[in-house]
Amino acid sequence: MALPEQILTLESSLNQLLEAYQQGQRDFTGIDLQGVNLSRVNLTGANLTGANLSHTNLSGANLYEVNLTDAKLDGAYLGSVILPDQETGRLVYGSVLVRTNLSRATLVRASLVEANLSRTTLFQANLRQADLRHANLYRTNFNGADLTEAQLRQAKLCGVNLENAIIDILELSKADLDPETRQMVKERISSGSWHN
Repeated sequence: MALPEQILTLESSLNQLLEAYQQGQRDFTGIDLQGVNLSRVNLTGANLTGANLSHTNLSGANLYEVNLTDAKLDGAYLGSVILPDQETGRLVYGSVLVRTNLSRATLVRASLVEANLSRTTLFQANLRQADLRHANLYRTNFNGADLTEAQLRQAKLCGVNLENAIIDILELSKADLDPETRQMVKERISSGSWHN
């Protein structure tokens, strides 16, 4: 249970962030928002490089084109709500992280169920034990990412970059792979780049 002063600190951090964002500020490099409830918050285009978002509730947050390079999102909750897709206007499930830069972000055990991560950069991101079930991973860049024990059941992988990724082949086999990605996976396995 949080102490009252901790609660006040969390609320004031959130209020300061939202006020600054409404006034046009977009650079929040290194901000500490650990444990803050950011559900349904719109941070489109914000720079959250190096931010601490560990154990933060980001369900329904709009992180469209947000820069989360080197951000810490371990234990963060980012999924399972209905939102309008920025490009099509249609309702989609999960958080909107379209074209977000999550390079080297820490997403250990993060919940990304049904999140829209299309065209997102996850270069060298740590996604160990992350829950990516039913996630939209269209053209997502996982180059060098660690996906050890990540849940990929029924995730949609189409045109993804899995170069140098550490991945659990068994979990990958449960994903919804387009023919091109399936062929690439077979080639990587047969060449010894990945092992079952």
